[in-house]
Parts: sequence; structure tokens; C-alpha cells
Amino acid sequence: MFFGLLACLFGAAQAQTSASEAAFANAKGELLAPNATLHLNEVQESPFFPGQKQMLAQLFLLNTSEKTQKVKMSYEIISIEEGQLQVCALGNCTLEDAVGTYEVGEKALFANGEKEEIKVDYSFTTKGKCAIKLQLTILEEGENGKVVEKAGPTVTLHLDAEGTGIAGASQTAGAYNVYNTQGVLLHKNVTSLQDLSKGIYIVQQKDAKGHLTTQKHIVP
Repeated sequence: MFFGLLACLFGAAQAQTSASEAAFANAKGELLAPNATLHLNEVQESPFFPGQKQMLAQLFLLNTSEKTQKVKMSYEIISIEEGQLQVCALGNCTLEDAVGTYEVGEKALFANGEKEEIKVDYSFTTKGKCAIKLQLTILEEGENGKVVEKAGPTVTLHLDAEGTGIAGASQTAGAYNVYNTQGVLLHKNVTSLQDLSKGIYIVQQKDAKGHLTTQKHIVP
């Protein structure tokens, strides 16, 4: 019984250590609990595809340790009624439309609070309902140079637009500059992205007030 209790305490200590090495934070930079659940219901018209709606979530990954920490992020689509889910983090984007587990990428984060942005973009036509679980994994070098994976914190997002109506503003007016991933300008001041061929683009949008936003855009 003593050894069983010792094993439980050791396991708890390991979990606490993993959680203290890296963490998720909300859009304000506030740290989330290791297994937090967030409910989101704000809907807006998609600026890229007329007639479609989208739900957005912005989170951050933080290195909370005093050393450079290599991390990996994956996510599980628990349920999705329709549409597509784009997750961008650690220098990579994925676009999926089915239940399953997917790898996003990995990266070394510098010590003492370096943060990495996570963008979640769920687009749909009528039934906006999706649940996903983001999983952070700590990567450490073990014996003989083997990489040891330690489970870190998770955060579950419930995106549910049913019964909320359109909570955001209508489609943002403006123009787009479209670049390829090498930074070469492909299209300047276009008003729609519907004619883009399959691929990955960097899109810079200027709204009616002259504000600029830049994001990665995937055409499946």
C-alpha cells in the first residue's frame, strides 16, 4: 500500500512538473488551469467566403520554466456537425473537417514567458457546433539522446453557435493583399479570395478604417 501511495504521489509530482513547464493562456495572456474548458458562442460573417460564418478563438502557449523548452501541440476534434476547423500554431496550420486526432507542430520556446499564438478558426454554413481538445506535450532529451514525451496541459473548446444568432459584426469591408509563403506578392487590393487556387497563402487585409491584419490562409 505504501508503494502504491508513493507511485501516486510520484505521478502527481510529474504531472505538476509538466504543467509548470508550459501552459495555455487566454487572449488576455491570463494562464488557464491545466485542464481548462472554454465555451465560445460568438459568430461573425466570414470575411473570406461570403455566405459562410466563422467562430474564432485566440489562445497562447507560454513557456513558464527557466529554461528553453521544446513543446509539441496536437488536438482532437471530439465532434463537428459541419464545416472545417483550422488550427494555426508553432509555425504551422492544419485544416480538418472530421473527428480525429491531428498534429500541429513542435517548437523550442525560450525561457521565462515566451509565448506562441494559437489561432482557431471554425467555419460553417448553418450548423456551427464543434468541440476540440488541444493537447500540449513537453519534449525532453532522455538517455542515449532519445526524446522523452511528457503530457502537458490540455484545454477543451466548445464552439456552439446554435441559438446565439450573429453576435459579431457583419462582413468587414476592405481589400486583400495575397502573398505566397515565400513572401512574394501574388494579388494586390483584391476584394475576394474565392478565386484562389488550392494552396497556402499569407493574406493581409485592410479594413475600411485602414487597420491591417495578417494571417495564414489555406485553400483546401
